[in-house]
This record gives sequence, C-alpha cells and structure tokens, in this order.
Amino acid sequence: MKPTKDLLAELEKKGFLFSVFYRGALCWGLPFGLLSSLAISFFARTSYIATMIQILPIALIFGAVFGWGLWGVALLQGVKNRQDKD
Repeated sequence: MKPTKDLLAELEKKGFLFSVFYRGALCWGLPFGLLSSLAISFFARTSYIATMIQILPIALIFGAVFGWGLWGVALLQGVKNRQDKD
C-alpha cells in the first residue's frame, strides 16, 4: 500500500476523472456495493442479484463522491506542499 503523500500526489497528477471514477467508483464503490449486497441478501434471505441491482448504483454514486472528496484533499495537500517549499 502506498503512503498517503504518494497517493495524494498521484491523484493530483492524474486528475479529477481518475480520482472520481477509478479511485472512487471502481476501487471503493464497487467492492462496497458487492459486499453490502452479499450481506443484505444473506441476512434478509433475498436474491443476491436482485439486491445487487438495487444497491450497486447507490454504492457507485457514493464511491464517486468519495473520489471527489479524495481529489479535493489531494489538491489541498499539493497547495500546502508548494507553500512549504517557498
């Protein structure tokens, strides 16, 4: 796992879309949606596919919001690092 400063520098370098769609929706939202669908279908005794169809869009949206926030933090850290160098 990368240190936090390296991850934030990578996100700032690669840009907004990478952060929102890849880091947020795919790396965070998709696994969260699949695992929460599995847990809900197990405890509620419902179909996994039906639960996944209901939960996955919401999880991807929340993942994108998480990626957006992560990108914002990366930008703030980049500004802070540049100010410290000056």
